[in-house]
Amino acid sequence: MTDQRAVKPYAKALFELAKDNQLIDQIGRDLDFVTKMIQESQELQRFLSHPLVSPEAKKESLSRLVQNSVHSLLLRFLYLVVDKGRESLLASICDEFNKLAREDQGIVEVHIDSAVPLSEDQKKQFAERLGQTMGKEIRILAEVKPPLIGGARIRVGDRVLDGSVQRRMEILAERLRGNGGGVVLEH
Repeated sequence: MTDQRAVKPYAKALFELAKDNQLIDQIGRDLDFVTKMIQESQELQRFLSHPLVSPEAKKESLSRLVQNSVHSLLLRFLYLVVDKGRESLLASICDEFNKLAREDQGIVEVHIDSAVPLSEDQKKQFAERLGQTMGKEIRILAEVKPPLIGGARIRVGDRVLDGSVQRRMEILAERLRGNGGGVVLEH
């Protein structure tokens, strides 16, 4: 199992424990706190990732740093992560945990890439239409990507709907080369 493939099982296990103990919000906040603390300290990152530092020393340091700031459930989880040598995955585990928490609350993040900034009204319209279609609350994360030229690329989980001019031009180029190309999305 590659390191990144290990993220989901760890996040899911922590999420299930937090849910069973009605601690999803607290564990989420605590995990964000620990992750941010590690990301903001190059020294702590080097210490946690150093192969010659024993797991016991890493756990003792983490305990001293966060013991009074995080729930004991998270501290025990951090010990497990250290014992398994997966410290480098904490930020990704945090992201996946937060994703599971949003899904549990019926919130779906939708990433929209567009060539120009979306107005608040456009974001609201996207959220309303997608919310009606999916039956969920939608959180729009918009990003400007000028290479798209026009249109938009919408990502929901692992699904991508690409209605960008850039993609249409790629398809046209493939067809002109005789490769058949893909399907041009029509609106």
